[in-house]
Amino acid sequence: MIKRLLITFFVLLTLMFTQSAKGQHYPQLDRRLYVSDSIVIHPRRPWLAAGEAFGVNMLVWGFNRFVTNEDFARINGKSIKRNFKTGPVWDTDKFSTNLVAHPYHGSLYYNAARSNGMNFWQSIPFTFGGSLMWEFFMETEPPSINDLFATTFGGVALGEITYRLSDLFIDNRTTGAERVGRELLSGVISPIRALNRIITGEMWKTMPSKGRTFRSVPINFVVGVGPRFLAEEDRSSHGVTSMNVSLRLNYGDPHDDEFYSPYEWFQLQASFDFFSKQPLVSQVNAVGALWGKPIWKKGARALTLGIFQHFDYYDSQLRSKSGDLLAPYRISQAAAVGGGLIYKKSSPENNVEVFADFYQNAVILGASASDHFMIDERDYNLGSGYSTKAFFTLVYNKRWLFSLNTENYHIYTWKGYKPDIDWSTVDYETLNVQGDKSNAQLSIFSAQIGYFSDKKWNLTLTNRYFSRETKYKYFDDVNSSTMDVMLTLGVGI
Repeated sequence: MIKRLLITFFVLLTLMFTQSAKGQHYPQLDRRLYVSDSIVIHPRRPWLAAGEAFGVNMLVWGFNRFVTNEDFARINGKSIKRNFKTGPVWDTDKFSTNLVAHPYHGSLYYNAARSNGMNFWQSIPFTFGGSLMWEFFMETEPPSINDLFATTFGGVALGEITYRLSDLFIDNRTTGAERVGRELLSGVISPIRALNRIITGEMWKTMPSKGRTFRSVPINFVVGVGPRFLAEEDRSSHGVTSMNVSLRLNYGDPHDDEFYSPYEWFQLQASFDFFSKQPLVSQVNAVGALWGKPIWKKGARALTLGIFQHFDYYDSQLRSKSGDLLAPYRISQAAAVGGGLIYKKSSPENNVEVFADFYQNAVILGASASDHFMIDERDYNLGSGYSTKAFFTLVYNKRWLFSLNTENYHIYTWKGYKPDIDWSTVDYETLNVQGDKSNAQLSIFSAQIGYFSDKKWNLTLTNRYFSRETKYKYFDDVNSSTMDVMLTLGVGI
């Protein structure tokens, strides 16, 4: 069902994405489309926003309780009192639940506030409040420390991105099939915003203006599909081949404004693997500017300084030669913020364009694969630390692209356990550890070469190398590495 929805989403996105323009790192689409806008300022409705966040929790709880009949949804006064008495702990849910599902859940809270007239900063308390309600009231399990961070920080990042993306498709001037398609796609991206458009009647009213919240910005959107091979380990011919569907979006131009507001510029990248045992969602990367300012410009060259929020998620799984399921790599920073520099050199007279980004971040909540901690659904370590990213892209003649990228994450698991623990006496719900006491250095190196035609299609070959070095306090250190190769046929919209 999820795969069908994703396929439908990509088809609709390709048909409806009519605001494309040149992006920062791709030679495709040299044009920019700016349409005269009449911006709508929605009245602030904080009580409605709070009510919708409450409703989201009740709806999800009702599904868990009465449809899937989950034990953790059998809440009562005693369970709520016990949650307050126990207090927040580090939970043992699986990787995708904690580091993708919870951030998406948080994005619904955020959009409840954003689509009811709150600005970026005003929407954050609603996201945190929705998470607090869920953790303390809506489950029989103790509140989760990591969920509070992932739901709030990840919810803000994904929430602002989905809110701005949904805005691109709203056009109150349209009617008929086009209007239905636009409303449907906007609603898939931001369901809570669609709910508010129903409440206000905007969803079906024809108006003389588009009715958008943001003015038009340069957009570059690329959808790609192709085979992907992931090796079990480096230099291994054993692995898994999947059909990979990817999307990449560049929103805005970081060098245009003297100052820019939160998420006036952001990048989003996601990958989905089909027809294999790989996780459906294998990668999500988002970086959004919280604040930025161009600090240097000379001719075709420009440099921008900013503070950026990051959300990164990498997941993998395959069956080893011995038949066991293993994860060649798992990396996440659900809550991270830091400084960065964005550089470009581009001019019509020069056939060579150069783009470079550099980021240094504090990781408030991150995760890495574990070799020992396998409790309940947890087979990874949580922690905090720092990360560094560097991206370099060279474009020749607006056709050929070559890029080299590196990402480095250093995650410290502070709250561990002693190896002589008697697991038979442990209550997993109140275990309250981040994982193995350790620190993990996780690195990704990638190289990509691509050809972009003037007919909007492109062909790219990407090779990535994943490396992990984990130093344990009570166990032997572990070094592991693997690689993947992807051939992608894409189309720029």
